[in-house]
Amino acid sequence: MTALTQYEAVRAAIVQASQVEDILPLLDEFEIAKLRAKQINDHAILAEATEFEMRAERRLGEIIKAAKAAGLFKQGRQPEEKKSADELFPRGTLADAGIDKKLSVRSQELAQLEGAAFEEKVKGVRERITSNGAKIIDAGPINGARSVMGSRQEPDDSLDYFPTPPWATRALMTHVLPKVFNYRLTTAWEPACGEGHIAEVLREFFEGVTATDIFDYGYNDDVGDFLKVTSSEADWIITNPPFGEQAILFVQHAFKLAREGVAMFFRSQWAVEGIERYEQIFRDNPPTQCAFFVERVNLCKGRWEPDGTTATAYCWLVWIQGEEPRPPLWIPHGCREALTKADDRERFTAHPVIKRQ
Repeated sequence: MTALTQYEAVRAAIVQASQVEDILPLLDEFEIAKLRAKQINDHAILAEATEFEMRAERRLGEIIKAAKAAGLFKQGRQPEEKKSADELFPRGTLADAGIDKKLSVRSQELAQLEGAAFEEKVKGVRERITSNGAKIIDAGPINGARSVMGSRQEPDDSLDYFPTPPWATRALMTHVLPKVFNYRLTTAWEPACGEGHIAEVLREFFEGVTATDIFDYGYNDDVGDFLKVTSSEADWIITNPPFGEQAILFVQHAFKLAREGVAMFFRSQWAVEGIERYEQIFRDNPPTQCAFFVERVNLCKGRWEPDGTTATAYCWLVWIQGEEPRPPLWIPHGCREALTKADDRERFTAHPVIKRQ
C-alpha cells in the first residue's frame, strides 16, 4: 500500500465514522503517533498525525451536533436505556461517552467551520509544524478525553507519576482483598507514593501506613529508592509502580520485602501478555488474584482529574504469601460513584494530597 493510499484510507475511515466509538480509537492512535513523532523529532509524521487528529475531532463535533439535534444528548447521568444500532450518540452524556469538556469544545468549534475555512486551518497548522527551524516541544503527557493511552510513555529523563484515583484504591480494599485475605490489616507500605493518592486511602483501612518515594512530592514520610531497600517491617506493599523495566523490578523486590502480601496497579494488558513478564514474574509467581476493573480508571500525568476518562483498561494484581492462584474476578461497575467521598475532589486534587486529620 502506497503512502497516498494509506492517507486516503485514514481520511475515509474518519469521514465514514458515524458513532463516538468509531472516532475515539482513531484519536488514540493519532495521539500516540504524535508522541512518537516528538520523541524522534520527525516533523513530517507529526504534521500528518496532527492533521488526522484535527479531521477526526471535526467529525466528532459533527456527531455530537447531530446527537444534540436528535435529542439524544442528556444533561447529567441517566438510567441505561436500550438504544438502536444506528444511534449516533450511544451514551447519555459526553462524560459517559469518553469525551471531556475540552475535547467537546474543540471538536464542536472545528465542526462549525466551513469546509474551505477548515482546510485553510489544517494547511496553516501543517506549515507551522513542517517549516524549517520549527521546534518540536517536549512530548509531555497525553491529556484530554483519553487521559493516558495504553503506551503511557514518557521522555526517558522524566519521572513516572500518574496518580491513582482514590476510588480505585478503595475498590481494592472493598472488592478484592476481602475475598482473598482474612487477616487483620495492620501495616502497609506505599513505596512510590507521589503526592499520596494511594497512601492516603490506605490510611482509611490499615493501622499503620508508610509512604515513600524516590522524589520528594511533599507527602512522603521519607525519600529513597525502593529498589535499594534491603528489609521491611510492612505486612503489605501496595503501589502503582513505575513503567517499563522498573515495573518488573518493583514486583520482584516487593516479593522479597512484604511479609504477607503485595498489590500492584497495572494496565490489564500488562497482566495478560508479554514474554519477559511471564518469564520473570508470572511463570513462577502467578498472582493470587487478578482483579479487572469493569469501568475505566482515568489516569493523567501529574494530577487526578475527577471528571477525566480514558481508553485504557486497568487491574489490580495481588500476591499473598502461601496462597494459591484464584480465578480472576471483575471489580463491578459503579465503584467510581459509590466509592468516591464527598471531600475527595478537594483533598485529592491538592498538591500534595491533603491528609485527613
